[in-house]
Amino acid sequence: MTVDARIAVLPAGQQKLEIRDVTLDAFGPYEVVVRQKAFGVCHSQLDRIYDLSRTEPMLLGHESIGTVIAVGGQVRYVEPGDEVLITWIPRTPLEGRPPVPSQVTFSEGEVAKTHNTFTWGTHAVVDEQYVVKAPQGTPPDLGSIIGCALMTGAGAVMNSAEVRAGQSVAVWGAGGVGLCAIAGAAILGASPVVAVDVDDDKLKLAQQFGATDVVNAKRTDPVAAIRELTAHEDGTRGVDYAFDCTGIGTNIPVSLAAVRPGIRGAGIRGGADVLVGIPRAPFELDSMDLLNGEKSLLGCVGGSCDPARDFETFVEWTRDGRFDPSALVTDRFTLDELNTAVEALHSGRVRGRAVVEIEG
Repeated sequence: MTVDARIAVLPAGQQKLEIRDVTLDAFGPYEVVVRQKAFGVCHSQLDRIYDLSRTEPMLLGHESIGTVIAVGGQVRYVEPGDEVLITWIPRTPLEGRPPVPSQVTFSEGEVAKTHNTFTWGTHAVVDEQYVVKAPQGTPPDLGSIIGCALMTGAGAVMNSAEVRAGQSVAVWGAGGVGLCAIAGAAILGASPVVAVDVDDDKLKLAQQFGATDVVNAKRTDPVAAIRELTAHEDGTRGVDYAFDCTGIGTNIPVSLAAVRPGIRGAGIRGGADVLVGIPRAPFELDSMDLLNGEKSLLGCVGGSCDPARDFETFVEWTRDGRFDPSALVTDRFTLDELNTAVEALHSGRVRGRAVVEIEG
């Protein structure tokens, strides 16, 4: 079987994507070919785009919704005609066969590679471990962002921290992932849910997703504001959980400072700061705040998610109206506008999540 596709390629040493026509005709035994409906434009991909040390062309993207049109000979999980969700967290990591990263060979012999998957194109060819059958009724807006933004943000709250009703939460960064963390906290019954950002438009959107309070860190000391909002019966102040969705190293000691301390001699440990965004560089912490407050610093990759289990939950949130993916998708583009989408994200003009919709 051959498939004519248009795929975004990031040439080595360049920062602008090229949309190339390619005929896909060689599929591995565990590969799945997906005709795309829509895919998300994730901030983590900017790290690849603006890394000029790259020596090979790359394929990007790791969250999308589409329809299977072909499968390799060893694929048993899906078949042509199935609607699927693509993600970058393996669906079956304990099966013993490591998933194989995707790559595409172009007519001139050039090979473009990935770290795991690619979704930026009309079609994707990915290891079957990176696809999840879409639950019935999954809307395209949800499917386009479930495989990274929703999984990472809401998953951090639900899985990494296991937030319970009545616990207090602060989320640093009200972009796409942060909004999903805010929504997850609100759905799980956290209170208060405090959104921290420097953009009033994003903070306004955060309230739509369940933030009970907002703090503009440009105008207000966020630690002081959060402590004012979170007075506990035991005399401590601060949130039970802070989620740093920015990946900015200087923010991390600040979000840690906003976490409630423990009480020595009473057996009460402090809260936790959860790293959700990817730190771009090493960062420093106030070690005495961490130690004396008996606080915790938790790492979180992909919301600690099990895609096959958790995607069902996220779709259920959408079915019953607790989560509105169309409100999260604030910016829509065509494939030919992908570089415009990347620049909008890089410059901070995307309030929620940018999505590329595939025609046809």
